[in-house]
Amino acid sequence: MKKDYTLKLVLAMLVVVLVSLVSFVGVYRGKNLLKGYSLGKDFSKRKVATFSVVETDNETTTQSSEEQTEENAENAENQTGENNEQNQPQSQKDKEKNYNSAKNNIAKRLTAMKSEEFDIRLDEEDGKLVIEVPESMDTNFITEVVTQGKVEIKNKSTNEVIADGKVFKDASATLRDETFSMGMQQITKKIVVLNMKLTKDGKKKIVEANPKYTDSEGNETNAEFSIVLDGEALYSEDAESFISTVEKNSGFELYMGQNDEGEELEKDYQTALAITAIIKCGESPVQYGVDSIELISSSINVKAIIIIAAIIGVLMIVFALYKFKVKGLLSSISLVGLVATILLVLRYTNVKITLFTILGLAIVAIVNYVIVMRSLNNGKKLNENFMKVMDLIIPCIIVAIVFCCSPYMQLASFGMTMFWGLIVMCLYNLAIVRIFVEN
Repeated sequence: MKKDYTLKLVLAMLVVVLVSLVSFVGVYRGKNLLKGYSLGKDFSKRKVATFSVVETDNETTTQSSEEQTEENAENAENQTGENNEQNQPQSQKDKEKNYNSAKNNIAKRLTAMKSEEFDIRLDEEDGKLVIEVPESMDTNFITEVVTQGKVEIKNKSTNEVIADGKVFKDASATLRDETFSMGMQQITKKIVVLNMKLTKDGKKKIVEANPKYTDSEGNETNAEFSIVLDGEALYSEDAESFISTVEKNSGFELYMGQNDEGEELEKDYQTALAITAIIKCGESPVQYGVDSIELISSSINVKAIIIIAAIIGVLMIVFALYKFKVKGLLSSISLVGLVATILLVLRYTNVKITLFTILGLAIVAIVNYVIVMRSLNNGKKLNENFMKVMDLIIPCIIVAIVFCCSPYMQLASFGMTMFWGLIVMCLYNLAIVRIFVEN
């Protein structure tokens, strides 16, 4: 019987050591084969972009000359007066309203781009924006998402605006497999497709647009229609073909890029997502110019957290050794394996590592330490002591599930850490810790 217990004890300790080495050190074959942690903004590098409002002067000026007739001069004066009325300086209240509207618009665009953990700070006095996004977001996409986003369908030949961005009811970006023929071979590549759907009124405006125009020599010629974003053409086509496409599809399917899977394909996809976000969220009431984009490191001292955790862990082990001798030592050391196991689970469940994740992990470890010490102190089985606190653990799991659904990353990461931590704690105690506590 004693030999069986010794064997179980040795095997349990080997499991603790193995799990701890895998979790804290890694498994290497040229590189670490373990999935990396999904770091939240507390521990990851961030890009911080600062934008200022670009003041535009829309006032219309008129010039007069000696040859200008009195009638023309009077018309010019009236026109200037009308323009001055239309271009009266905005009140500070109106400006603040536009600044907040622009901020909300940009937040919607970032959400549509599937950006993770972004922060937007607005100075309502001058409209200055500070946007903080993950390091992985390309600098070009940060500037794209803050553009005014003026979408128009124009007759490129005459510069006439046929319709504005309101004619689009939806937009989406997808990755699609396409097969191409290269000689005798068939090659399949990923392509980025931007789909834009028109409203009924938008379709009607385009279909009824005149596909012809009169050139400078008085000849009627085929026009060219374009989809324009902030003055740059996204797509241009012969007017008749343009109209035919709209009649057939009630929208457009644009190819934004064709690459092998990798960085270039991801950039094309992100560009399509940015355009999709702009079309969906509409035009921003404020035009911004970029001041600076900087890469900043986390202000949290990770080494200090590790040192503090190590000191607390050593104190817990020393207390257990002093109070319960070898059994206390082995039982408390086994909790290192518990923390290592929870960290492995957090890796593969993509839980964001934040300060609240560390807090949740600490709570689970301390609770389990208290249960183990209590079991050693009263001489009862671990399962019995564990069942006494089960009435508290079950409500904690329910609360953790509620926190998992929080829109705030800190609370969500805390909830997910508590949820997985409590489940792992139950299973780990049943399989490993029980062997160290009970003879």
